[in-house]
Amino acid sequence: MRQYLGRILRPISKHISSTRNAAQIISRNPRHGLRLLLNSRSAPHIQSQPDVYPFAAYLGERFGCSSVIAIGKPTATNLLQLYPKFEIIGIVPGADLQMYRKQYGFGTWLEESMNGASTPSLPEDVLKRSVILCNDLEQFVSPASLLKSLKTWLDQAPVCILTSADRDLTRPASNGFLGIPTGPGRWNLIELEDLLRAEGFNAEFVGWTASDNVNYEKNTILAVITNDAIGKQLRQAAPNDFRVVAFMAAYNEEDIIVQSIKKWTDQGISVRILENWSTDATYDLAKELEGRLPVTVERFPKDGPSMYFDWSAMLERMETLTKEIEADWFIRRGADEVLGSPWPGISYKDGLYLVDQAGFNCVDHTIIEFYPVDDGFETGMDHEAYFRHFDFKNLSHPRQRKAWKNFGQPISTIPSAGHDVLFDGRRIYPFKFLLKHYSFRSQRHGEKKVFRERKARWNPKERARGWHIHYDSMQEGHRFVQSASEKGIFDEDHFNKTYLVERLSGIGTHRKKTN
Repeated sequence: MRQYLGRILRPISKHISSTRNAAQIISRNPRHGLRLLLNSRSAPHIQSQPDVYPFAAYLGERFGCSSVIAIGKPTATNLLQLYPKFEIIGIVPGADLQMYRKQYGFGTWLEESMNGASTPSLPEDVLKRSVILCNDLEQFVSPASLLKSLKTWLDQAPVCILTSADRDLTRPASNGFLGIPTGPGRWNLIELEDLLRAEGFNAEFVGWTASDNVNYEKNTILAVITNDAIGKQLRQAAPNDFRVVAFMAAYNEEDIIVQSIKKWTDQGISVRILENWSTDATYDLAKELEGRLPVTVERFPKDGPSMYFDWSAMLERMETLTKEIEADWFIRRGADEVLGSPWPGISYKDGLYLVDQAGFNCVDHTIIEFYPVDDGFETGMDHEAYFRHFDFKNLSHPRQRKAWKNFGQPISTIPSAGHDVLFDGRRIYPFKFLLKHYSFRSQRHGEKKVFRERKARWNPKERARGWHIHYDSMQEGHRFVQSASEKGIFDEDHFNKTYLVERLSGIGTHRKKTN
């Protein structure tokens, strides 16, 4: 058996050269051949679970994997998301085995009997560098046998993505949806999550994902299962000597500055404020907290107000402070941002400790933008509690790597205008944290901020570098108060489950429909 597995799991390049039955065009140029195969279809291609394979590729890259173990019936579209970045190890029904070997000769295809009894064992060195992807669990005759194999594999493999139709949400296919399962699911979300936990899986995240690329309705359950070693690190609170320092830039944020600071200090995070000579009470309010909370306020620039907002100089100042301040982790955030971990009930600080213990040293974020739907917000209110209508922010810069471990290394944030932090040995945590953004709190606040306080102060040299362009589309008369019917309503539990892939990876956040 070992000799057999060693032979079939040889490097992909050797497998391609020795495959005689692969379709000619795919064997010569697999990726190009896959595209030709898709383009040759006369009808528009309808894709099942369109975000799942991109999500597998995303996690594979973050976990440092070189292979994807795909269980089920991957399509050419699916394989395009993975190959050639990853070696493909497919476990498919016996009736389809020869077709896959002939059509997709660049992959290694193994037989699965659909009842789980003959699911092959796999070498440890392969599993350690593989993402496991199991589609449509409800289609297997004996899911229990398959789950047993997955449990064994997850002793070595870092992560498994598992999907199943939700019994409570599944509807018969219509409009000629070919290739999309039409049978009812066996479980609803709660039942499947209970099953996985009863079987001893570390089901770290469970929610829904889009079932097709037409309506993107969330009728498919998706579970992210990490291996036991990773799972044991969950629920460990950060020790008292784990020190996190947040750099906060602030200018004319008097309506939220106190709440913004306390959202950090209440969980034991120290705050270093670079106050840009506000014309309102921001500085005084922050300074009042300095003696009572772990807060340090400095005015920047030191010599007094400047004609322009010099963001690069402020970033440079933060980089200098990282060499002077003792801390385990640093964060860069704005006064109008609230950051959270991806795990319900786990604070941002405890989340960073989990990341640290898992061996990663940088955290990325998914941004959701909150909007006013009335003019009722007043100074001193809790903006996170008041504003509930959101959509995903259309990012000009998709990277939001704003937290990093301090191990004495020099860092660089200026090339990315502060959106990314660069340093040697960087390992970005696979699951993104959440960044809630509260740019505008009322019509009056938006007009004041954009047209009188921001646009007039942008540094022309920085504008020439492509910075500070996010308000360019806003002109006098812009409506900052949005229609409630056009935005989603934020409920943490619903959001975490409904936008599971989006929040953990950013995949799918470009779609306009939110609720």
